[in-house]
Formats: sequence, structure tokens, C-alpha cells
Amino acid sequence: MKYLFGDSIEFPQQKDFLALLDNFIETSIKATTLENTVFDLKETIRDRRRLKTSVLDEMDNFLLTVDTAISEAVARSKEQETIVKYAEKSREFLKKFIEDGETKFSDEVFQGIADFEKKVDETDEKTRKILESFFILDPIPIINKKYTVKAAKEGYSAKVQVDYEGNISSVFNIASSEIPFWHRHVKARDFIKGVEIPARMKKPILKKELVPDIVNIDDYYLSDLVLSGKEIEVVFRKRLDISVERFRLKMNFMGEFAAEVYHAEENDTEKNIQAIPKLKDALTILRLRELGEKIVEQTNALYPRKQRLESLYLGGKDVLEENLVFELMQKVAEIFAPTVAEIKKHSPSEEELSLKLEDEKGIRSEIYLRKSTVREKLKAINEKGDRLFAALNIP
Repeated sequence: MKYLFGDSIEFPQQKDFLALLDNFIETSIKATTLENTVFDLKETIRDRRRLKTSVLDEMDNFLLTVDTAISEAVARSKEQETIVKYAEKSREFLKKFIEDGETKFSDEVFQGIADFEKKVDETDEKTRKILESFFILDPIPIINKKYTVKAAKEGYSAKVQVDYEGNISSVFNIASSEIPFWHRHVKARDFIKGVEIPARMKKPILKKELVPDIVNIDDYYLSDLVLSGKEIEVVFRKRLDISVERFRLKMNFMGEFAAEVYHAEENDTEKNIQAIPKLKDALTILRLRELGEKIVEQTNALYPRKQRLESLYLGGKDVLEENLVFELMQKVAEIFAPTVAEIKKHSPSEEELSLKLEDEKGIRSEIYLRKSTVREKLKAINEKGDRLFAALNIP
């Protein structure tokens, strides 16, 4: 299958961009509409808090005014000795009445706010699922992937941070248990056998000089792993216990391969073995590279199993927490715009965007999206729809 522009020139991206664009429009409308609902809910919450503060202040002022009036009335009375005890009882009654009223009113307001905050959370969850269904498709160019894998009670917990063009990032949980290799705890031997590391200097029996103590890590468990681009940091432990003997390997595949190896005895701190010349000389860098390549291969195999969107960021800010959904969709529209412009340039009709799909037999079919359809759909979000239409540069 091959994708072509509308004038039959090969389309560089080789995917149904118009279906992706239509998906983007639908996602933008749904997510922006939900975000508008969140804005309204949060404004209502702010109004309730302002009302609470205002009413409580008025009740306090009322109590102060009445208390002052009572004091003045007592002062003017010709029977102060008799009136005073009734005045005190009046003050006590009124104070308790106002305090009880303030408590009841505050409780009612707080309950109302809690109900609205629950609606905000429910709406945010709906928005998260909508954005998840879009970003799980990797709709915009990826700059980097950062995997974080940690040993769990059974198998591993894993997630991946995907950094896209436009300073956009997503964090997805990964269903690692669905991959046979990762569904149980893995050892170094599962990647490659026979990796040996000089851990420390030791004194052999009947010899005076210290020599490197070579440790085969075949049966050491992988407990922690971070892979970001071409840099990897992995920890192998003798057992899956935080205090046991362990090796930490840091490997960089950018340019000339480089590795740092740290070792820690049980209940001890990590030490860089390369700081000791004889250990450094005994380290087989080529074998570490082979191990690293296998780890990278198996880690990248996790990517197709990403499933739940955990977080989404724009410019380092949480999109849902900071209410940046529309700004996010605007940024995506700006990223899409150059591709839209190219498709528009190669489309035979000015009224639509078009691509062609050519099958293995050379038979071609047209894929198109009418500009008027896009504009009409975006009217659902009013002025924000106009801004997205302009950002896409469809006219």
C-alpha cells in the first residue's frame, strides 16, 4: 500500500493523514467542549467560596452590630443591674445562634464545592480518555522516548514518556505483563550470557598481589531500568532486595560507545569500579555493549503495549491540571499546518484536501476531506473553532 498526493506524487508521510486530521478535529471539539465545562465548574466553585466568605463576614458584622447595640442599650438603661444579666443571656444566645448558623452554612457550601470538584474530576477523566485515544496513535513527530521499568511483586511496572515536536510530552503506562519476555522477573542471562564484571580487588590464597575479583552476573536480576534515547541506566541485583549486592551500568550509544560501571556490596554504597585502574583494565567494554544493545532491543519492544495515558504536558505544564487542552490542540494544529499546506498544494480541487491510496496491484482510490466539512464541524466550539481552523491553514 502506498499513499500519494492528489496529483499522484508520492506522499512522504505514507499514512492516511486526512483520517488523522479528521480524528484531530473530532478530538479537539470533544476535549475543548469538556474543558469549557471545567472552566464553568471552576468559576462556580470560586463563586461559592466568595459567597461563603461574604456571608460569614456579614454574619460576623451583624453579631458585632447587635452586640454594640445591646451594650449601648444597657448603658442608657436606668435599671442596669437588672438589665445586664438579660443582656448577657441575649449575647450568649445570639452568639451561639450565629456560630451555629455559620457552621451550617459553611458545611452546606463545602458540600456544594465538593460536589462541583467531583464533577471537575469526572470531566477531566473524560477528557483524559479522549486525549488518550488520540495521542496513543503518535499523531505528531516524536523527538524522544524515555522508558522507566521497575521490578514489581510479579514482573515489572513500566511507563514511557514520549516527547513530541512542539514541546509536548505524554506519559503512558505500559502493559509489560502482556509481553512474554517481561511478564516475569528477568536476569542478565535472559539478554546475553556470560557477562563478567570485575567487582573488587581481592587477595588470592598464597599470593601477595591483589587481583580483580571477576563476577559473572548471569543470575543477577534486573531491578531498575531507564532508557532515554540512546542512553541507558540499568541495575542488576543479586536478589530483588534493595540492600543486596548490585551493579549499576550506565551506557551511552551516542557516537562512540561509553560505559560507566558502579558496584555496591551488600548494605554498602556504590563505587565506580573504573576509578581503580586494574578493575578498569579488566572490564570488557565490548561485552557490555552487547548486553546494552539487547536491553535496548527488549525495552523498545514494550512501546506497542503502551495503553493508559497517565499525564500530558505542554511546555512542561500538566495539560489537565492547568486547563491547557485548547492550547495543546492549537499547538498540534500548528504542527499539522505545513502538511495541510502541502496536501492543499497538490489537491486538484480547491474545495477539498485529497490523497490517493495505491494498492499492490497499482489500483488507486481517492481519500478526501472537504474544507467546508472541517469548518462546519469546528463551529461547535465557536471562536475557538475559528482559531483552530486558522491555525491549520486550511482556507
